[in-house]
Amino acid sequence: MSNIYEPHRETNLKNAEHYGFEVQSNQCVEECAELIQALNKFKRSFGAGKPPRISREEALDNIIEEIADVEIMLEQMIHLIGIHRRDIDAIKVDKVIHTFSEIAKESCGAF
Repeated sequence: MSNIYEPHRETNLKNAEHYGFEVQSNQCVEECAELIQALNKFKRSFGAGKPPRISREEALDNIIEEIADVEIMLEQMIHLIGIHRRDIDAIKVDKVIHTFSEIAKESCGAF
């Protein structure tokens, strides 16, 4: 299955370069906050806390949109700062393995 976004990756990086780090880092923070808000509304659609003003389907659609926005901005931050993807991936691997190890310890009753 092909990635429909891939042909647009370079355009995203050009957008980042046009606006620069200062503007886009602020935008990244805003998009992260919007994702947090969308996740909270989705949780409320299951009855947690104050009832949302939108349906569960609308809440899910909002999460999908906000994840896309955050991924776009993270890609721009990685590019503008000059971070190597392999460095991020190495840390992700360490964190995933660590969490899995912790889960295994909990399952065995070890503390």
